[in-house]
Amino acid sequence: MMQGDRVMLRPMEPADTDDVIRMRNNPDVLAQLFSDKPLTREEHLQWLDQIRAQGIRQEFLIVERASGLSAGTIGLNHIDSKHRRAEFGILIGDTEARGKGLASEASRLLLDYAFNKLGLHRIYLYAFPDNNQALHLYRKLGFVQEGLLQGHVVKNSEHRDVIVMAIIHPSYIGKQ
Repeated sequence: MMQGDRVMLRPMEPADTDDVIRMRNNPDVLAQLFSDKPLTREEHLQWLDQIRAQGIRQEFLIVERASGLSAGTIGLNHIDSKHRRAEFGILIGDTEARGKGLASEASRLLLDYAFNKLGLHRIYLYAFPDNNQALHLYRKLGFVQEGLLQGHVVKNSEHRDVIVMAIIHPSYIGKQ
């Protein structure tokens, strides 16, 4: 468990399924995910079992400390201990939790964990070019755009471009 001033990150559990489905299936959130269809309870539980068995992903629930309510999810995927890298993902699925800075605080907690506890060197992410709110957050956190993958995913039967961004462990910056 990780705690900040306003949020707590705790490992995602099967008991969180209803909250996760509610947040992930929010139409505003679903529009920015690479998948097209809403998530079902069975799919989520199967996915949770799968990521636990693989051991290359860590998913957390973002809990607003003042209210105790689930605000979103955040995690690291494709954790690669050899190359010391992982893929970052976050969503704020509770509409009432947006605009409070919870995503910034949760992201900083997870990046600190990734760099200083897991010993990772590079954290990367993928985002749609029109996801302005997320791109603003990522830049504020120190992520830098590394490229554009043209027509990389099909979303709603349309090929979409995807931005690739990354942040390198702060102690490495400038040592190339």
